[in-house]
Amino acid sequence: MEVRFETMLFMFDNKISEMLLTLVNTITLAGNEEELRESIKKFAETNELDKFFAYGYGSHHFYMHQRYTSNPDMVLANRLLSVHF
Repeated sequence: MEVRFETMLFMFDNKISEMLLTLVNTITLAGNEEELRESIKKFAETNELDKFFAYGYGSHHFYMHQRYTSNPDMVLANRLLSVHF
């Protein structure tokens, strides 16, 4: 897995930095796309991932945008990171 940070992280909440670091560690342990999808799903179920980030999958990558904590329906325009598999 290749993790690419594409823009800077905004510290809207103190939980964000620790959550992102834990997520990146989780991502790097995935060996293939299937493991990545399962890891992200489990991580989202046990953390507030959906509160702070919007994410999805392309044909060969996972991508994530940061949400505004003041209005979680809005996301920052630039991707925060992408993971290529």
